[in-house]
Amino acid sequence: MVRELERKRQIAKFPENAPAANPVFFRTYSRRTAAGLRETWDDVCDRTLTDLIKLGKLRPEEVAILEQMQRNLKALPSGRWLWVGGTDWITKPKNFSGAYNCTSTNLEDWSAFGLMMDLAMMGCGTGAVLEPQYINQLPPIRNHLNVTVQGEIGSTPKQLRREYTETNIEGNSVTIHVGDSREGWVESYQTLLELSTNERFTKEIEVLVDISDVRKAGETLNGFGGVANPVKLPGLYQRCASILNKAVGRQLNSVECCLLIDQAAVTIVAGNIRRSAGMRQFTADDQQAAIAKDNLWQQDENGNWRIDPERDALRMANHTRVFHRKPTLEECLNAVRKQYYSGEGAIQWAGEAVARANCDLLSTPNLKTDFLKSYEQGTAKQWLQEHYPQLDGNEVEHRLARYGLNPCGK
Repeated sequence: MVRELERKRQIAKFPENAPAANPVFFRTYSRRTAAGLRETWDDVCDRTLTDLIKLGKLRPEEVAILEQMQRNLKALPSGRWLWVGGTDWITKPKNFSGAYNCTSTNLEDWSAFGLMMDLAMMGCGTGAVLEPQYINQLPPIRNHLNVTVQGEIGSTPKQLRREYTETNIEGNSVTIHVGDSREGWVESYQTLLELSTNERFTKEIEVLVDISDVRKAGETLNGFGGVANPVKLPGLYQRCASILNKAVGRQLNSVECCLLIDQAAVTIVAGNIRRSAGMRQFTADDQQAAIAKDNLWQQDENGNWRIDPERDALRMANHTRVFHRKPTLEECLNAVRKQYYSGEGAIQWAGEAVARANCDLLSTPNLKTDFLKSYEQGTAKQWLQEHYPQLDGNEVEHRLARYGLNPCGK
């Protein structure tokens, strides 16, 4: 099949009316070859199409259509696939999510925070559903964290670096040795969050974070590709501790959860993994979330503009308020008006998003209309069970949660 692709290769040229095409392509999708050169567009097509053909077990006529559309820039796979498709990296199950542009996670425990950082480090856009039924499952913050960062990035010789994070506990003191890997960064971040609610400590923890094993900026990221840039990593732990310490004695609110995710995002974006690509979904009546980005930029007495440093990380994601009833005309107008002035204020009618994501079941206008009525009445689960009794409970719950997969369906 590779031979067949080579035979049909064309010399692809990006259109003249797309002047940014070349810099974007070489910045984002062209990998370095074994010879140290950069892939051409045809090289990328060869690499990514070969794997798609294997995955889809495509017939020759399907291959022809796929190749024609991609080589001629008519239709493309995900941007993530253009980067990792056809590499050894994507063949490992732990990296499968790296083929997808977008993800959605219900934020209900500390492992969900770790998962989102892991996904972001694979280049995925991260969606987080921050509604009360999820974040209220998080334990209250009980421990005050005094964080000290020690060591110099890259100071440990390459052959002696820890690949994975190691955590040592002595009394009320904890040392986190950050591992030099994606898993190492994620585990160190999640470990810090977990310490804030760990009941084995007496409410005041001295946390020493050692970053000596982390590779220097500019070193190659083997497998995933690109180069490392841990410039923001040392500050991640103290920034997160500051957010957690303000919530001692209570549960985190939705905006604080958002900030913790976004602090990890700031670290990753600085590392050149990808641009910021986040989506945060809050319940419609969450007033803190509704105004979280209001007046983000402020003027000092001299008229100079500055961003609120405590909320700066919120720029890492778009915010959406989720309506589980059909929003009124006035609510829609207010949302559009706010977006016009600030770029924020998105709203989503979850019923419509769920209906679109279940079009295999709601295959006629009458079925969709009837389902939407039941959704507004809070009986959508019963409606699905009555109309499709073959669905098990887990599938019903999954189908009703699909508004997380379509956060832009405003």
